[in-house]
Amino acid sequence: MSRILNIAVDARHLTYPKGGIGRYTLEILREFISQGSPHRFFLYSDRPFNLGFPLPNQWTVRTGTVHSAGFSTLFAQVFFPLWSMRDGIDVFWSPAHLLPIFLPPHVKKMVTVHDVGWKRFPRKMIPGSVVESVLMPLSLRLADHIVADSQFTRAEVRELFPGARCAIDVIYLASSLKDQGTTGPCPMTKPYFLFVGTNAPRKNIERMLEAYIDYSKTRLQPLDLVIVSSYRWSIFSIDHFIEANDLQSAVHLIRSIDDRALSTLYAHARALVMVSLYEGFGLPLVEAMQWGVPLIASSTSSVAEISGSAALLVDPTDTNAIAEAFRQMTDDHRMHSRLSDEAKARGQQFSWEQAAVDIMRIIDGL
Repeated sequence: MSRILNIAVDARHLTYPKGGIGRYTLEILREFISQGSPHRFFLYSDRPFNLGFPLPNQWTVRTGTVHSAGFSTLFAQVFFPLWSMRDGIDVFWSPAHLLPIFLPPHVKKMVTVHDVGWKRFPRKMIPGSVVESVLMPLSLRLADHIVADSQFTRAEVRELFPGARCAIDVIYLASSLKDQGTTGPCPMTKPYFLFVGTNAPRKNIERMLEAYIDYSKTRLQPLDLVIVSSYRWSIFSIDHFIEANDLQSAVHLIRSIDDRALSTLYAHARALVMVSLYEGFGLPLVEAMQWGVPLIASSTSSVAEISGSAALLVDPTDTNAIAEAFRQMTDDHRMHSRLSDEAKARGQQFSWEQAAVDIMRIIDGL
């Protein structure tokens, strides 16, 4: 590195630090500070946020006062280019899909792509996906470098966005949960499977629950199922499914949870279940493997790539296959032990420290 750069970061997702992209942005910025980056950073957001740790003197935060999420993209498209001109920005990094379209031409542009689910499942995505459908192709065409969460996502970008002709590097995410051993007594009184994620249609929760019912019918003492899920969608109601199928004693839905309690649930789970139809990475996979928890995972999208040899892989559209995986993970203790060892080893391969090093290497080379 021969020069000090002025680097702008789209920091809007730091206003939602529990979300996947918020965690990603927070952890990379934390590592930049920890690794002593000499560059000058400018964090741009449409509203104030709280990092939870102090910033070096050469870091600047610029925020607006937007109160409606519907105006966030418009704010970024108008004000981030103006701020970039005022701050003499050399490199602009967006941690999530979209760049300000009217950045000054001399500014080098890097964008991280987590997934392109809106492109594969256009009828099942949230209204905000309309914005992505317009701005993401433009952003990828303007980008000087793209970062993808997985080999799968890189292939998706190459296939679906032929206008993106710049280099694409794969940089894996890592777990933000602190490994302190078993963090406390388990709140569950029976052994259990665990699901962590939203109730988005691509998470395939309805099939998972149908498979769980099939599994339960074949066991005198089936394991419970714990679902940690934020409610963002109205297409499928987990609550109503549990009630309609009289599963209240076996399926436990948790809407809100802190990191310490989530770590405890991971540490005591028999297995994590992630049978998504589509994932760009699948952060809960790494969070579970950190604790040596084996996986029941989809054989599709990025899930098999991230799981490695720590999972029973299943066709996510095959309810019978998912039910059989529940049975195997319950009954086959030797297999479970082997997968647990594989999970612990695989989980150690994901590092925020390395991710930040790789991202900074790209920035320095732009």
